[in-house]
Amino acid sequence: MKRLAMAIVTAAMMAVATPALAHTSVRETNIAENATLVRAPANFTIVFSGATGLANVTLTDSAGRAVALNYTPPRAMASSFAIPLPSLAPGAYTLAWRTIAHDGHAMPGAVHFTISG
Repeated sequence: MKRLAMAIVTAAMMAVATPALAHTSVRETNIAENATLVRAPANFTIVFSGATGLANVTLTDSAGRAVALNYTPPRAMASSFAIPLPSLAPGAYTLAWRTIAHDGHAMPGAVHFTISG
């Protein structure tokens, strides 16, 4: 009886955990977390473990002020995105994004970096 109960509990836990494991994760970016760069690359590239929707992307400076991006996320899901970056003055920046999984679940992410000039 105890084995049956344990099997039922284990199966229930697996059923709950499986949807969380289905979400995509960041595989790589061309700007590492907390990187110090002489200048910003032409594009911020991000590669995910699978196709995902990119709902929005924002760039802010160290004071939290928005820095304009000339980018509109595509409507189609993809596993990689290239976001054009403007010329950036020396300082600290945060590039944040939000993805949307196939099931509609939103997943936030961000990378913090500094332009040393």
